[in-house]
Amino acid sequence: MILIFDYFETLLNTKSMDFNRGLYVFWKKYYQEKCPFEDMKKYGEDLFQELLLKHKDGEEFPFVKVELPLFAKKFGGDKLTMSAEEEADFLMRCNDFELDPDLERFLQECSRMKIPMYVLSNSGFRAEALLEILHRFGIGKYMRHLWSSADFGRIKPDRDFFELAIKTALIENPDEVRENIVFIGDIYETDVFGAHHAGIRSAWLNKKSERDENGWATYDLSSAKGLFKIIDPEGK
Repeated sequence: MILIFDYFETLLNTKSMDFNRGLYVFWKKYYQEKCPFEDMKKYGEDLFQELLLKHKDGEEFPFVKVELPLFAKKFGGDKLTMSAEEEADFLMRCNDFELDPDLERFLQECSRMKIPMYVLSNSGFRAEALLEILHRFGIGKYMRHLWSSADFGRIKPDRDFFELAIKTALIENPDEVRENIVFIGDIYETDVFGAHHAGIRSAWLNKKSERDENGWATYDLSSAKGLFKIIDPEGK
């Protein structure tokens, strides 16, 4: 068995999210002498609309690679990049994350069973930053690789994005086959749909009790506690 996880609302849950919490600290450190915060906030809202348009076309809108240079061009700044640690700090200011104890217990059990685990995430933030945050929560050590759409350029359910993770996992685990891979995620349109069309199984963290109209989810779970059914049909 091989497990590939979604990131947001799967590995880490978001108690609250406000991009402006991160943007304000960024503005105060690099731009407060160049523009009022309200101007930067408004431009951030404009860029978010551009992000939504990119996502409709299946493309990502990376924060460091694209947005930082746009802020610099707009307001005359020279902050054009960030380290992974800075990017992680920014993201954690925007998002108040929490780790589900049942999810953590599941990762511990999978690690004990030596089940290979990976992460495939839709995010405007780079893989290094996302992994840094997982390490801060103590679960980064369980993941062999993490891929972000910020680096790849396209978002789930893009078939090539899924294949990037699948092919790597199979190369690293030559005794496994595609049919033994399970993708775990919370969004039907990206996670379940993408896994189905990539020819792998899926575990849907169906927190909103939606209907699986297509019957594509191998496991339809209401919470992280149900994940144990993947490795033990009796559950724990």
